[in-house]
This record gives sequence, C-alpha cells and structure tokens, in this order.
Amino acid sequence: MLGRMLKASALIVASIVFCLLVAEGVCRLLPVQTGREVQTVDASHPFISFKPNREFTFSNGSLLTNARRGHINNFGFVNDEDYETDDSHPPLAVIGDSYIEAAMVPYPLTVQGRLAARQPPNRRVYSFGSSGSSLLDYLYYAVEAHRHFHADWLVINVVNNDFDEMLLRYKQHPAFHYLVEQPDGSLTPVLLEYHPGLPRKVLRHSALARYLIFNVSNNLPILSRTLAILRRLIEPLRPAHAAEPSDAEAAEQLKIELSKRATLYVLDHLPEQVGLPVSRVLFLIDGYRIFDPAQLAATRRGYFGVMRTYFIEQARQRGYEVADLQDWFARRHAQDGSVFQFPDDGHWNALGHEEAANAVLASELYADFQKQ
Repeated sequence: MLGRMLKASALIVASIVFCLLVAEGVCRLLPVQTGREVQTVDASHPFISFKPNREFTFSNGSLLTNARRGHINNFGFVNDEDYETDDSHPPLAVIGDSYIEAAMVPYPLTVQGRLAARQPPNRRVYSFGSSGSSLLDYLYYAVEAHRHFHADWLVINVVNNDFDEMLLRYKQHPAFHYLVEQPDGSLTPVLLEYHPGLPRKVLRHSALARYLIFNVSNNLPILSRTLAILRRLIEPLRPAHAAEPSDAEAAEQLKIELSKRATLYVLDHLPEQVGLPVSRVLFLIDGYRIFDPAQLAATRRGYFGVMRTYFIEQARQRGYEVADLQDWFARRHAQDGSVFQFPDDGHWNALGHEEAANAVLASELYADFQKQ
C-alpha cells in the first residue's frame, strides 16, 4: 500500500516537473519580458540604473503584445547611445519614470530619441528614467545628470502618480526616495535601499517566472496579490507609516495636502541641490489624454486634476518653465483624431512621445540649449 502511494506521489511530482519544463521551454521561445535588472540603490548610488551594456525584451500583458527589443547603455540607462562624462558640450537631460525609460517604444521614437536625432555630432541628449520613480526621485536623477554628466539643461516629465508616490505613507517600495512626515509638520527625505537578493537572481533565469511576474500578474488580480506577498517575503522590512483616516473624503483631502507639501519640497530644493537656476529646467506635465468636455471636466476635479493645476501654478510662480501637454495633445487630436497611448497600456505611444518632443522643441529652454 505504502509503495503504491509513493509511486503515485512520484508520478504526480514527475508530471508537474514535466509540465513546468514544457512551459519553461515554450516561454523561452516567446518574447517574454526579460526585465531590466535593477542594480543596488544605496547612499553611494542613490538612483535606479540597470545592468549596463545589454539588450532586453519588452512585451505587454499575458498576450505579449507590443513585443520589442531595447538596449541598456554603458551607464545602465535605457538608451541606444552611450554616455560620456567628459563631453565638451554640456548635454540636455530628459528625466522621468517609465514614460522616459520608455521600454515599450523604440528609442528613435521616444522624446529623447527624437531630440537627439536633431542634434549635430558635438551635442548630446541623455535620458534618465525608471519605472516607479516619482517627482522626488527625479531630483536625484537631476543631481546625477548635472554633477556626473555636466548636463546644464533639464527636461523633467511629470505624470499622474508622481505626487502621492513621493510620500512613504502611500508607497513603501525599496529603491526609491520618499518624504516622511515629522511631528512638526515638516517632510524629511529617506531612501529605502535596494540590494538584489538571491531569489530575484535565481528567478530571473526562468522565462516562466518572468512571464508570470512581468507579463501576467497585472492581468490576474489573484496572482498579483500572491506575487505581492512573495515580494514582501524577499524584500527588506518596510518602515511603519501613519494610519489613514477612516473617512474617505478626509483621506483624499489629507493626500492632497501632503502631496502639495511634497511638491513644494521638490520645487524649492531642486535649484540648490542640483546647482542650476530654475531657467535651466523645463517641466513637461502629462495631459489627461481625454477630449470629451464632460469627462475632462470631471477628471479635472479629481486628485490628478487638483495636483496638476497646483503644480503648474507653483512651478511657474518660482520661475520654472512648464509645458502643458494637454494643450499639445488636444491640438493634435482636433487635427487628425490621434490617440496618444497604447490600447492595452496607459503609457504614451509614439505619437505621445512626438507631441512631448514638439513641446520641448518649442520651449525657451531648448532655444537656450541651441545657443551653446
């Protein structure tokens, strides 16, 4: 009896292993995401960069749509061009999150790729972007761009989740900077360090694991929650943060208030920490990409609408140049009905990047950059 049970158990295990091996083999033949392999983020390297000098594969969702290959350059950024630290002409730096990392768009069609293509051989455009970064993380990218690469002109792209994700109260993921509320009402920056662990290094070698983590998890809520639990088991412990008010309206108002204070922190600290005047910074702020008047009016009253308006007002009051991409998207949409994001991905498509590049080309900052 025991022998038959052991034999049956062994057969079940062997069948499972066989199915997993078949699935692994199939995934290796498909354009499964490879990831970009984030390197250590700590006080000596306080921003996300990737394993340099390598190719990666991007695809979206469980159906592997928009599959393409991309390149990570010599300094670990998603860019087809290598960077130099002793460039005779200070470059222009384009900074942002996944919109600027732009793994889903061919480099020549990105904001930075389009701008770089217009430059003579002695003038460069560098990009610094990573998925999940917030407005606060852009501050540290800007410091790196200016101090290490001598970029004297900065284009910083701002999108809808850049405001609340600066706050440890609303996000606690390693590799990013956050602002922590103090008893006196001030905000203090903190970096949650990231050190790649053995489980990540092992799982990265499995195409099946990458498919489940990078491609499938966003489409299946149950799997997403399961993977989130597993991530918590292999990530550093997260610092505790204050509890949310139980009332939804009060919680929303608190988020707006804290996000406004966090926004002012970045706007006020950027010139001093980076070492550039506000005239050398252009903020692109993403449009709603909604053109129906009723829907647009409702969206303007929401969290992003409130923060978007506040950011534009406060940045301009301090002398920063701001390009409102809603204006650019609306004009293009009225001309030919263009849409500016992928049907199954909220990021800009090539047309979104084109209009963002047009906004940069029309800016005072770009005119100043051209004079060097």
